[in-house]
Amino acid sequence: MVRWIDDVQSTIMINTFRLSLFLSCILLLFTGCQSYQLDPTDETDTAWVFDWDELEARIIELTNQAVRDESPSELYRFKSQLVKIHTGEDDERALSREYWTAVLNTNLIFLEQEIGADDQVHRLIDESIELLEQTDYAIAETNSLLALLYRAKIDYDKTRTFELFSKMQDALDRAIEADPTNLRVLFAQIFIGVSPVTGFSIDIDVQANINTVLSSNYETKGDAMTPTWGLPEIYGIAIGRLMEAEKITEASELTAMAIAKFPSDATLGYFALLFQIEQNDVEP
Repeated sequence: MVRWIDDVQSTIMINTFRLSLFLSCILLLFTGCQSYQLDPTDETDTAWVFDWDELEARIIELTNQAVRDESPSELYRFKSQLVKIHTGEDDERALSREYWTAVLNTNLIFLEQEIGADDQVHRLIDESIELLEQTDYAIAETNSLLALLYRAKIDYDKTRTFELFSKMQDALDRAIEADPTNLRVLFAQIFIGVSPVTGFSIDIDVQANINTVLSSNYETKGDAMTPTWGLPEIYGIAIGRLMEAEKITEASELTAMAIAKFPSDATLGYFALLFQIEQNDVEP
């Protein structure tokens, strides 16, 4: 088993760890329910009805599909539908359209990093930052996502590293101040902590935040992960850190626990493949 892991660990670790890091959109479900029929002329699953309460699950579903298909086309199609949905002026949830678009863009950023072009990644980052900077949507979630995007932008605009790092830190501070126990805020800290900027330091105890998340009683609702989106990615980072520390048994056990909770998650599926864990081998 150990010898087999040594043979494949390098390739899979690169893919899974990057996947764990960049599937980093911070989502918040709204209360209530309001539905809109999608434009039937769009080439998509017209049986699905647009529902703000199911938007999170739909983005996750299409992202996992895109990872498996190695094609972001359905996510782009869904993005075009999201921005064209007609809503009333008094629909407060619709006023968060900028936030949701940035959320979807963040998934596209990862996919384009893997299979697309740097220019498109840069455009998506800039678009998302602009959208989030102009919205008044929830402080903790918005600033958590902003911090992640500023961190991503540093890799594509190193001449502005100091400015972007400062903006990243300010956004993260605002998020922590707004809600330090928020899962998205904790995820942002974990992500930034495992993605340090060369020459800069930030006071984040990554393992303490991971332990806080994994020891908390976050309830899930099937693969919709409601309202705990981000938890599978944190599991993925935790597993990756155990593997880097050559704690293979612990990594395998944590993978079994994670895949039992999120059997359809693409990131965790890679780890399950690595450890030869079948979905039927674990209790749901």
